[in-house]
Amino acid sequence: MYKVLLVDDEELERKILRLTLQNSDLPISTIDEAVNGRDALEKVHLLQPDLIIMDIKMPGIDGIEATKQIKSFYPSTEVIILTAYGKFSYSQQAIKAQATDYLLKPIQPQLLIEAVRQAINRFSLKKFQPGPAMDFSKLEELVKDGDLSEGKRQLALIFAHLTKVEPVPSTALLYSFGLRLMVIVLQAALSGGADPGEVTSTENDLVQDLSHITSHAGLKAWGDGMLEKCISLLNSAIQQHNQGLTLIRKAMEYIDQNYAENISLNMVAKHVHLSPAYLSRIFNKNTGVGFTDYLTQVRLKKAKHRLRRSAETIDQIAIATGFNSSSYFSAIFKKSEGLTPSEYRGKHIGGS
Repeated sequence: MYKVLLVDDEELERKILRLTLQNSDLPISTIDEAVNGRDALEKVHLLQPDLIIMDIKMPGIDGIEATKQIKSFYPSTEVIILTAYGKFSYSQQAIKAQATDYLLKPIQPQLLIEAVRQAINRFSLKKFQPGPAMDFSKLEELVKDGDLSEGKRQLALIFAHLTKVEPVPSTALLYSFGLRLMVIVLQAALSGGADPGEVTSTENDLVQDLSHITSHAGLKAWGDGMLEKCISLLNSAIQQHNQGLTLIRKAMEYIDQNYAENISLNMVAKHVHLSPAYLSRIFNKNTGVGFTDYLTQVRLKKAKHRLRRSAETIDQIAIATGFNSSSYFSAIFKKSEGLTPSEYRGKHIGGS
């Protein structure tokens, strides 16, 4: 018989979990409860449960941190994490914290029972951890590289290994394995540059489709489709990134040619056929500086060249480089260089 600890800050959720397990035929001798992560850490030392079913989002010490600490003391203890739709980052953290399984809320009673049954009978997800025949790290790299053809070959090897597992995994375990695989692949797509919002949306669609899988063949077909979607997300992000770089270069060229004029973000955005807000966002993301700061840097660079190489007055240089007035030019120049324009000229006169 096995001991189970339920951890959730919602009393109603704990009651539902307890009733589900009590009304099953699982060999459970004790079901204890903890109201949060800190309470779980205290009780786990006293009760030493075989299995912990823990909500991921709780005040104070959350389910992820509690799982990390519990696994450091009791590495053989199994932890099933409960999480919610649209929380892909939680799914990633659950795996990193060494949770042996995780289930999505609202919890389906049969999936919970099956996951617990596999855990306490030692037919757990440990069979599905990466090993020589299930090289998840290689699959991750192929996804990051956007290599769909080789990715599918690697995925086929993983599923071929899965078919050899004895006893044959239940529908619930196939579902859990699919979730784990999905998180690994989506994480690889994110690392490769896929848009986080699109990844979360794709995750929700994939989970819905996965819930209807009942066989190895169905899981493999789902896996191939998942891989195609994830690599498509990645390729789309790369394409958008490359297009963004091209537009930014075009914007920079416009600034370099028109810095002396009273140009603005709106004018440059119109020139490259983007909205001002979008141009501002991708400009900052790809150059590390905002549009206004970049324009000022260009103007200062041109001004320094004139100070070194010409006999123009400070007023003339200010106007020629796009500053509204010589006083404003002097203030910006000193803030940037630590010297007034006149002091800079005196120090660098005749320079290149």
